[in-house]
Amino acid sequence: MQKKIKEIIKLINKNDNFLIVGHVGSDGDSIGSVTAFTRLLRIKNKKVRAYLNRDTLAPFSFLETEGEEFYTDSKKLKKDLAAENYILITLDSGNLERVDLEAEITAGAEFIINIDHHADNSHFGKINLVGSDRAAVGEIIYNFAVEMIGIDIPMQVAEPLATAIITDTGALRYENTTSRVLRILADLMDVGVDIYKINKKIFGSISYKALILKGLALATLERSANGKIAWLYVSRQMMHEAETDYTEGLVSMARDIEDVEIGILFTEEEEAEIKVSLRSNFYAEVNELAAEFNGGGHPRAAGATVEKTLEETINLVVEAAKKYV
Repeated sequence: MQKKIKEIIKLINKNDNFLIVGHVGSDGDSIGSVTAFTRLLRIKNKKVRAYLNRDTLAPFSFLETEGEEFYTDSKKLKKDLAAENYILITLDSGNLERVDLEAEITAGAEFIINIDHHADNSHFGKINLVGSDRAAVGEIIYNFAVEMIGIDIPMQVAEPLATAIITDTGALRYENTTSRVLRILADLMDVGVDIYKINKKIFGSISYKALILKGLALATLERSANGKIAWLYVSRQMMHEAETDYTEGLVSMARDIEDVEIGILFTEEEEAEIKVSLRSNFYAEVNELAAEFNGGGHPRAAGATVEKTLEETINLVVEAAKKYV
Protein backbone atom coordinates (compact mmCIF):
# COMPACT_ATOMS: atom_id res chain seq x y z
CA MET A 1 0.00 0.00 0.00
CA GLN A 2 2.78 2.43 0.84
CA LYS A 3 4.18 2.15 -2.68
CA LYS A 4 0.78 3.08 -4.15
CA ILE A 5 0.45 5.98 -1.70
CA LYS A 6 3.79 7.36 -2.82
CA GLU A 7 2.74 6.97 -6.46
CA ILE A 8 -0.41 9.00 -5.83
CA ILE A 9 1.47 11.65 -3.85
CA LYS A 10 3.93 12.01 -6.72
CA LEU A 11 1.01 12.56 -9.08
CA ILE A 12 -0.53 15.10 -6.68
CA ASN A 13 2.75 16.99 -6.53
CA LYS A 14 2.84 17.24 -10.34
CA ASN A 15 -0.72 18.55 -10.70
CA ASP A 16 -2.72 21.40 -9.22
CA ASN A 17 -6.50 21.11 -9.68
CA PHE A 18 -8.41 18.43 -7.75
CA LEU A 19 -11.99 17.54 -6.88
CA ILE A 20 -12.60 15.23 -3.92
CA VAL A 21 -15.86 13.43 -3.21
CA GLY A 22 -17.29 10.58 -1.14
CA HIS A 23 -20.22 8.25 -1.69
CA VAL A 24 -23.98 8.65 -1.95
CA GLY A 25 -25.57 8.83 1.51
CA SER A 26 -22.22 9.74 3.05
CA ASP A 27 -21.36 8.52 6.54
CA GLY A 28 -18.67 9.63 8.96
CA ASP A 29 -15.85 7.82 7.17
CA SER A 30 -16.77 9.37 3.83
CA ILE A 31 -17.28 12.89 5.22
CA GLY A 32 -14.29 12.75 7.55
CA SER A 33 -11.97 11.40 4.85
CA VAL A 34 -13.10 13.95 2.24
CA THR A 35 -12.67 16.78 4.75
CA ALA A 36 -9.24 15.65 5.91
CA PHE A 37 -7.84 14.97 2.43
CA THR A 38 -9.15 18.30 1.09
CA ARG A 39 -7.46 20.19 3.91
CA LEU A 40 -4.30 18.16 3.47
CA LEU A 41 -4.06 19.20 -0.19
CA ARG A 42 -4.77 22.80 0.80
CA ILE A 43 -1.81 22.64 3.17
CA LYS A 44 0.28 21.55 0.18
CA ASN A 45 -0.97 24.66 -1.69
CA LYS A 46 -3.05 22.72 -4.18
CA LYS A 47 -6.20 24.05 -5.80
CA VAL A 48 -8.79 21.66 -4.45
CA ARG A 49 -12.56 21.49 -4.13
CA ALA A 50 -14.71 19.00 -2.29
CA TYR A 51 -18.36 18.07 -2.64
CA LEU A 52 -20.31 17.18 0.50
CA ASN A 53 -24.01 16.41 0.32
CA ARG A 54 -25.81 18.78 2.71
CA ASP A 55 -28.42 16.11 3.50
CA THR A 56 -25.85 14.00 5.39
CA LEU A 57 -23.76 16.74 7.03
CA ALA A 58 -25.82 17.60 10.12
CA PRO A 59 -24.28 15.06 12.58
CA PHE A 60 -20.80 16.18 11.53
CA SER A 61 -21.25 19.95 11.78
CA PHE A 62 -18.48 20.06 14.40
CA LEU A 63 -15.99 19.48 11.56
CA GLU A 64 -16.81 23.02 10.36
CA THR A 65 -16.76 22.47 6.60
CA GLU A 66 -17.83 26.00 5.72
CA GLY A 67 -14.71 26.93 3.77
CA GLU A 68 -14.95 28.06 0.16
CA GLU A 69 -13.36 24.81 -0.94
CA PHE A 70 -16.34 22.79 0.36
CA TYR A 71 -19.36 22.70 -1.95
CA THR A 72 -22.86 21.50 -1.06
CA ASP A 73 -24.48 22.88 -4.23
CA SER A 74 -23.74 20.63 -7.21
CA LYS A 75 -24.96 23.24 -9.70
CA LYS A 76 -22.50 25.81 -8.40
CA LEU A 77 -19.75 23.19 -8.40
CA LYS A 78 -20.49 22.29 -12.02
CA LYS A 79 -20.44 25.96 -13.01
CA ASP A 80 -17.13 26.62 -11.25
CA LEU A 81 -15.55 23.55 -12.84
CA ALA A 82 -16.64 24.49 -16.35
CA ALA A 83 -13.75 24.72 -18.82
CA GLU A 84 -11.27 23.55 -16.15
CA ASN A 85 -9.06 20.48 -16.18
CA TYR A 86 -9.31 18.64 -12.89
CA ILE A 87 -8.44 15.27 -11.40
CA LEU A 88 -11.23 13.53 -9.50
CA ILE A 89 -10.35 11.74 -6.26
CA THR A 90 -13.12 9.45 -5.02
CA LEU A 91 -13.09 8.19 -1.44
CA ASP A 92 -14.99 5.31 0.15
CA SER A 93 -16.91 4.46 -3.05
CA GLY A 94 -17.01 0.82 -4.12
CA ASN A 95 -18.06 1.59 -7.69
CA LEU A 96 -18.64 4.55 -9.98
CA GLU A 97 -22.40 4.49 -9.35
CA ARG A 98 -21.77 5.12 -5.64
CA VAL A 99 -19.81 8.34 -6.27
CA ASP A 100 -21.89 11.28 -5.04
CA LEU A 101 -21.62 13.46 -8.15
CA GLU A 102 -23.65 14.21 -11.22
CA ALA A 103 -22.46 12.08 -14.15
CA GLU A 104 -21.46 15.21 -16.06
CA ILE A 105 -18.98 16.23 -13.36
CA THR A 106 -17.54 12.73 -13.08
CA ALA A 107 -17.18 12.43 -16.86
CA GLY A 108 -15.51 15.85 -17.05
CA ALA A 109 -12.48 14.79 -14.98
CA GLU A 110 -9.13 14.16 -16.66
CA PHE A 111 -9.07 10.87 -14.78
CA ILE A 112 -10.10 9.32 -11.48
CA ILE A 113 -8.01 8.31 -8.47
CA ASN A 114 -10.08 5.75 -6.55
CA ILE A 115 -9.18 5.33 -2.86
CA ASP A 116 -11.33 2.87 -0.92
CA HIS A 117 -11.44 -0.02 1.55
CA HIS A 118 -14.33 -2.13 0.23
CA ALA A 119 -13.26 -5.63 -0.80
CA ASP A 120 -15.73 -5.62 -3.70
CA ASN A 121 -14.44 -2.34 -5.16
CA SER A 122 -14.72 -2.42 -8.97
CA HIS A 123 -11.37 -0.61 -9.54
CA PHE A 124 -13.07 2.01 -11.70
CA GLY A 125 -10.27 4.58 -11.49
CA LYS A 126 -7.22 5.11 -13.63
CA ILE A 127 -5.35 4.69 -10.36
CA ASN A 128 -6.85 2.45 -7.67
CA LEU A 129 -5.80 2.15 -4.05
CA VAL A 130 -8.08 -0.34 -2.31
CA GLY A 131 -7.00 -1.30 1.21
CA SER A 132 -9.64 -3.88 2.08
CA ASP A 133 -7.79 -4.73 5.29
CA ARG A 134 -8.20 -1.16 6.58
CA ALA A 135 -11.02 -0.35 8.99
CA ALA A 136 -11.82 2.97 7.31
CA VAL A 137 -10.70 5.10 4.41
CA GLY A 138 -9.69 7.56 7.13
CA GLU A 139 -7.02 5.07 8.14
CA ILE A 140 -5.60 5.21 4.61
CA ILE A 141 -5.75 9.03 4.48
CA TYR A 142 -3.84 9.10 7.77
CA ASN A 143 -1.00 7.32 5.97
CA PHE A 144 -1.12 9.98 3.26
CA ALA A 145 -0.92 12.70 5.91
CA VAL A 146 2.10 11.17 7.62
CA GLU A 147 3.86 10.76 4.28
CA MET A 148 3.06 14.31 3.15
CA ILE A 149 3.44 16.39 6.31
CA GLY A 150 4.77 14.10 9.06
CA ILE A 151 3.25 12.84 12.32
CA ASP A 152 2.51 16.33 13.73
CA ILE A 153 -0.82 16.48 11.94
CA PRO A 154 -2.73 19.75 12.46
CA MET A 155 -6.10 19.57 14.19
CA GLN A 156 -7.99 20.62 11.07
CA VAL A 157 -6.86 17.34 9.49
CA ALA A 158 -6.53 15.17 12.60
CA GLU A 159 -10.10 15.64 13.87
CA PRO A 160 -11.86 14.55 10.65
CA LEU A 161 -9.45 11.60 10.38
CA ALA A 162 -10.38 10.47 13.88
CA THR A 163 -14.06 10.99 13.04
CA ALA A 164 -13.72 8.75 9.98
CA ILE A 165 -12.04 5.97 11.93
CA ILE A 166 -14.31 6.16 14.98
CA THR A 167 -17.44 6.07 12.81
CA ASP A 168 -16.48 3.04 10.75
CA THR A 169 -15.35 1.08 13.81
CA GLY A 170 -18.58 1.87 15.67
CA ALA A 171 -16.73 3.76 18.41
CA LEU A 172 -14.13 0.95 18.45
CA ARG A 173 -16.80 -1.74 19.03
CA TYR A 174 -16.61 -3.50 15.65
CA GLU A 175 -14.31 -6.39 14.79
CA ASN A 176 -12.36 -4.18 12.36
CA THR A 177 -10.83 -2.37 15.36
CA THR A 178 -7.21 -3.45 15.02
CA SER A 179 -4.13 -2.57 17.03
CA ARG A 180 -3.15 -0.37 14.08
CA VAL A 181 -6.39 1.59 14.47
CA LEU A 182 -5.69 2.12 18.17
CA ARG A 183 -2.15 3.32 17.46
CA ILE A 184 -3.41 5.81 14.89
CA LEU A 185 -6.03 7.17 17.28
CA ALA A 186 -3.39 7.44 20.01
CA ASP A 187 -1.22 9.50 17.63
CA LEU A 188 -4.19 11.72 16.79
CA MET A 189 -4.98 12.18 20.47
CA ASP A 190 -1.37 13.22 21.03
CA VAL A 191 -1.86 16.16 18.66
CA GLY A 192 -5.02 17.24 20.48
CA VAL A 193 -7.99 15.26 19.17
CA ASP A 194 -10.75 14.86 21.76
CA ILE A 195 -12.08 11.32 21.29
CA TYR A 196 -14.83 11.85 23.87
CA LYS A 197 -16.13 14.90 22.00
CA ILE A 198 -16.32 12.98 18.71
CA ASN A 199 -18.05 9.99 20.28
CA LYS A 200 -20.52 12.27 22.05
CA LYS A 201 -21.35 14.17 18.86
CA ILE A 202 -21.81 11.05 16.72
CA PHE A 203 -23.13 8.40 19.10
CA GLY A 204 -24.11 10.23 22.29
CA SER A 205 -26.69 12.76 21.16
CA ILE A 206 -29.87 12.74 19.10
CA SER A 207 -32.36 15.39 18.07
CA TYR A 208 -35.93 15.28 19.34
CA LYS A 209 -37.25 14.70 15.80
CA ALA A 210 -34.79 11.85 15.19
CA LEU A 211 -35.90 10.24 18.45
CA ILE A 212 -39.54 10.42 17.35
CA LEU A 213 -38.58 8.71 14.06
CA LYS A 214 -36.64 6.06 15.95
CA GLY A 215 -39.73 5.28 18.03
CA LEU A 216 -41.88 4.95 14.92
CA ALA A 217 -39.31 2.65 13.32
CA LEU A 218 -38.93 0.45 16.40
CA ALA A 219 -42.68 -0.12 16.36
CA THR A 220 -42.19 -1.96 13.03
CA LEU A 221 -39.54 -4.34 14.38
CA GLU A 222 -39.90 -8.01 13.42
CA ARG A 223 -37.83 -11.20 13.72
CA SER A 224 -37.61 -14.34 11.63
CA ALA A 225 -38.99 -17.59 13.03
CA ASN A 226 -35.51 -18.75 14.10
CA GLY A 227 -34.67 -15.39 15.67
CA LYS A 228 -31.54 -14.95 13.53
CA ILE A 229 -32.83 -12.07 11.39
CA ALA A 230 -34.40 -8.85 12.66
CA TRP A 231 -35.68 -6.00 10.53
CA LEU A 232 -37.49 -2.70 10.75
CA TYR A 233 -38.48 -0.02 8.28
CA VAL A 234 -38.90 3.71 7.84
CA SER A 235 -41.58 4.86 5.40
CA ARG A 236 -41.99 8.23 3.72
CA GLN A 237 -45.06 8.81 5.89
CA MET A 238 -43.04 8.20 9.07
CA MET A 239 -40.37 10.68 7.97
CA HIS A 240 -43.08 13.23 7.22
CA GLU A 241 -44.66 12.68 10.63
CA ALA A 242 -41.34 13.00 12.50
CA GLU A 243 -40.15 15.87 10.24
CA THR A 244 -36.76 14.23 9.71
CA ASP A 245 -35.13 11.52 7.61
CA TYR A 246 -32.29 10.83 10.05
CA THR A 247 -32.03 7.04 10.39
CA GLU A 248 -28.42 6.66 11.58
CA GLY A 249 -28.01 3.78 14.04
CA LEU A 250 -31.39 2.12 13.44
CA VAL A 251 -30.00 -0.89 11.58
CA SER A 252 -27.56 -1.56 14.43
CA MET A 253 -30.45 -1.71 16.88
CA ALA A 254 -31.90 -4.60 14.87
CA ARG A 255 -28.53 -6.37 14.65
CA ASP A 256 -27.79 -5.91 18.37
CA ILE A 257 -30.82 -7.90 19.54
CA GLU A 258 -29.71 -10.99 21.46
CA ASP A 259 -29.22 -14.06 19.19
CA VAL A 260 -29.74 -12.03 15.99
CA GLU A 261 -27.09 -12.47 13.29
CA ILE A 262 -28.43 -10.14 10.56
CA GLY A 263 -30.10 -6.78 11.15
CA ILE A 264 -31.84 -5.00 8.28
CA LEU A 265 -33.24 -1.49 7.89
CA PHE A 266 -35.54 -0.65 4.97
CA THR A 267 -35.82 3.06 4.19
CA GLU A 268 -38.41 4.25 1.68
CA GLU A 269 -36.48 6.90 -0.26
CA GLU A 270 -39.20 7.09 -2.91
CA GLU A 271 -42.41 5.14 -3.50
CA ALA A 272 -40.54 2.41 -5.42
CA GLU A 273 -36.98 3.07 -4.29
CA ILE A 274 -36.02 1.35 -1.06
CA LYS A 275 -32.62 1.72 0.59
CA VAL A 276 -31.62 -1.53 2.28
CA SER A 277 -29.03 -1.36 5.07
CA LEU A 278 -27.52 -4.66 6.23
CA ARG A 279 -25.44 -5.49 9.29
CA SER A 280 -24.24 -8.81 10.71
CA ASN A 281 -22.50 -9.95 13.88
CA PHE A 282 -20.28 -12.97 13.41
CA TYR A 283 -20.50 -15.03 10.26
CA ALA A 284 -23.11 -13.84 7.74
CA GLU A 285 -21.40 -12.06 4.83
CA VAL A 286 -23.99 -9.41 4.11
CA ASN A 287 -22.01 -7.96 1.19
CA GLU A 288 -22.90 -11.16 -0.67
CA LEU A 289 -26.54 -10.69 0.28
CA ALA A 290 -26.37 -7.08 -0.91
CA ALA A 291 -24.82 -8.23 -4.20
CA GLU A 292 -27.98 -10.22 -4.92
CA PHE A 293 -29.70 -6.84 -5.19
CA ASN A 294 -26.89 -5.07 -7.08
CA GLY A 295 -25.44 -3.63 -3.89
CA GLY A 296 -22.23 -4.22 -1.97
CA GLY A 297 -20.08 -3.27 0.98
CA HIS A 298 -18.24 -5.15 3.71
CA PRO A 299 -18.90 -8.65 5.08
CA ARG A 300 -20.43 -7.14 8.24
CA ALA A 301 -21.89 -3.93 6.79
CA ALA A 302 -23.41 -3.54 3.35
CA GLY A 303 -26.34 -2.08 1.48
CA ALA A 304 -28.35 -1.89 -1.72
CA THR A 305 -31.16 0.05 -3.35
CA VAL A 306 -34.16 -1.92 -4.58
CA GLU A 307 -36.64 -0.40 -7.04
CA LYS A 308 -39.77 -2.05 -5.70
CA THR A 309 -42.41 -1.14 -3.14
CA LEU A 310 -41.53 -1.26 0.55
CA GLU A 311 -43.58 -4.41 1.18
CA GLU A 312 -42.14 -6.22 -1.86
CA THR A 313 -38.58 -5.29 -0.90
CA ILE A 314 -38.99 -6.47 2.69
CA ASN A 315 -40.36 -9.83 1.54
CA LEU A 316 -37.63 -10.36 -1.06
CA VAL A 317 -34.66 -9.35 1.10
CA VAL A 318 -35.76 -11.15 4.26
CA GLU A 319 -36.37 -14.34 2.26
CA ALA A 320 -32.92 -14.04 0.64
CA ALA A 321 -31.30 -13.40 4.05
CA LYS A 322 -32.49 -16.74 5.37
CA LYS A 323 -29.86 -18.50 3.25
CA TYR A 324 -27.11 -16.75 5.25
CA VAL A 325 -28.19 -17.83 8.73
